[in-house]
Amino acid sequence: MAFRPIAEARIAAGAALLLGGMCASALTISGPGDVSASAQECTRLLQAQDAGSVQACKLQLDQANAAPPTERMARIVANDEYGIALLAYGHAPRQGLEAFDREIGMLPASTVKPDSLQWAVAYWHRATAYQQLGQLDSAIQDLRTAEDTLRKAAETSANDTQRKQHFEELRKRVVAQHAGLLERQGKHAEAKRVLRAE
Repeated sequence: MAFRPIAEARIAAGAALLLGGMCASALTISGPGDVSASAQECTRLLQAQDAGSVQACKLQLDQANAAPPTERMARIVANDEYGIALLAYGHAPRQGLEAFDREIGMLPASTVKPDSLQWAVAYWHRATAYQQLGQLDSAIQDLRTAEDTLRKAAETSANDTQRKQHFEELRKRVVAQHAGLLERQGKHAEAKRVLRAE
């Protein structure tokens, strides 16, 4: 299925965008039939850091929700990208959290594995929504899940050095965010422990 690697690249690009780094080279679309025009526009606007991404990603989500029930991956990606747009440009963390909750709710019934980038990024994005809402304990719980998932993903990618390094770099960013939240809560010793364990 051609959609899965594309979805993984789109979610990775979203993770980089949401947390301040552009990752335009991470997205590759192999052909015009692989991703709908609205999905391409949503991703393009997210990468361009354009507030119009909120509307484009909502359209993508509406189209994904209208698709047959078997099209879970399209709904997972659409919820993820809509959530990113809401957090980054819509200034609507509550709605973003709802999109990430829907995404995470679909993961177990999908082809996404619990040791995959998609799984980790879904929890990382939801942690960021919780953080924006000031729900730091929930954010920390999701960051722990993302850290563990990225650790497992790196371990299962031992034969692919570039992929393993990518997972390890993402995990470092999650760990830094986790430690920052602990610092914000005044849990300095625990923040140091998290960084040392990294």
